[in-house]
Amino acid sequence: MFEELQEYFSGRIGHARDLVERASAGPLLVRAGVAVFAALSMVLAFPSEVLRSVAAIGIAGVVALLPAAFPRTRMVGLAVFACVFGWLAGTLVYGEPVDDVVRLVTLSTTLYLMHSLAALAAVLPYDAVLSPGVLVGWLLRAGGIVAASAIVSVALLLVVKLTVGPVFLVASLVGVVAAGALAYLIARRA
Repeated sequence: MFEELQEYFSGRIGHARDLVERASAGPLLVRAGVAVFAALSMVLAFPSEVLRSVAAIGIAGVVALLPAAFPRTRMVGLAVFACVFGWLAGTLVYGEPVDDVVRLVTLSTTLYLMHSLAALAAVLPYDAVLSPGVLVGWLLRAGGIVAASAIVSVALLLVVKLTVGPVFLVASLVGVVAAGALAYLIARRA
């Protein structure tokens, strides 16, 4: 049994060496982008009191590296979940303001870019030759989506501030029904 375990681990180490030797700059750059945007998301999501701890910085760093190392797995979702947990902890436990629009838009931007680059990293082999145009096009498309989402979100927040009360409740219910209808149409088309 010991020999089988030794053979298994030596095979895994050999596989890792092979990946490192074959890796090209493009896919590694995409994975570095995933790690950077995941780390920025962690910094934006968690309250500053938490990030003063060395242990919290270490844990956040490890969680930020996981989606870059394993983009085809649930580690990307774990990083997003950690950011949501940090945001909720900051607002519920530490009393940070919820209406900080700049922080909220920046956090959603970094989370989207991390998730989008992780999707690209998931389909790129380690030894792929990546044209700069592919990466620039991918980031421009993601930036357009982020910009459009930010504009719509800020506009809706302004509308909400102007219409608080029964009108807000009706608008919220109409929005939920519209989102459900859109999800149904997309699922039916797919």
